[in-house]
Amino acid sequence: MASVLDCIERIPGKLNQLAGSVEMVFESLRWQTEGNRIESLVFIASGSSYNAAFAAKGFLERECGLHAEFYYPNVFLNSETIWDSKALYVFISQGGSTRMVYLSAQKAKEAGALTCAITADPSGSPIGTLCHISISMGCGKEEFLYRTLGYSCTAADVCFLGLSIANKREHYTEELRRAAANLPMVEAAAVKWYQQHRFSLLRRNKAMLAGSGELWAVAQEADIKLMEMVPMMTRSYELEEFIHGPQNCFADDMLFFVLAKEGEDDEKAHKIARFLKQEIGFCALVGDAGMDERDLSFQPASRFFRFLEYITVFQVIAYRMAEDRGRDLTRGVNAQINQYITKVL
Repeated sequence: MASVLDCIERIPGKLNQLAGSVEMVFESLRWQTEGNRIESLVFIASGSSYNAAFAAKGFLERECGLHAEFYYPNVFLNSETIWDSKALYVFISQGGSTRMVYLSAQKAKEAGALTCAITADPSGSPIGTLCHISISMGCGKEEFLYRTLGYSCTAADVCFLGLSIANKREHYTEELRRAAANLPMVEAAAVKWYQQHRFSLLRRNKAMLAGSGELWAVAQEADIKLMEMVPMMTRSYELEEFIHGPQNCFADDMLFFVLAKEGEDDEKAHKIARFLKQEIGFCALVGDAGMDERDLSFQPASRFFRFLEYITVFQVIAYRMAEDRGRDLTRGVNAQINQYITKVL
């Protein structure tokens, strides 16, 4: 029987498939947007799909010159009233049948907006068939509700969607392959680190995470992975915001992860981590800006897609903690919620 770790280990292959088929995957997008001046992208998604798109925000704006906005579907459905004729509205749902995403796409289409779906089933899912443009997520069938493969594929898809609109290719496919090739090494580093610190991790039931830039977006997905898989209470913050109100609840019964990249707000990350290590309890810097043996250190291989490398750490840690706590990841903890309210059509 497949495990979540098997899904994680399929990610490099799926990213390499995308790198080799970009022209084909985004052919319908180029055809449908030809003659349209697209200046911004509006993403509507929930959970890991939202986090995957948000991780690509900096890439879309820096590398593609596109403004990017992000909405949860319930917010979009109930509040969006201004439509941008120069925007592409992108609706993301791995299964393709998330109720609120579908209703949001329906609303946008009826308002005359240009709509695009990213799903694992572009030709057979309700959202995929509703939108003007339908793009394959490229993840194939993921056996677990706790998305790892779908998250990583979506984040890469969003980047190449932006590049297709901007009519740019250059060296980005090679950069994606470089990130994919490094993922097994990142996984191995995470497994080794977990074994070394297993006792400290398993004796705590809360976690707080922080990062800046795209690493804040990664912290948000890491937050969800730990919360839904272990499960444990988690919160994530932008690095600067972490030392405002949240610091008043810091305590030794929590795990602290500070995501850091050398040369990018690393001085602040070091100061926060030093305080947490010396004054509070268990804290690990994650990335290439570590300070001591407690930090989870690895070297990102890609300049543009390193968020795919960082999230691998937390996909692995969440899986290992869930396994060691005896969690059955084939089932939801509170599956009876579906008798009260459902997320899908």
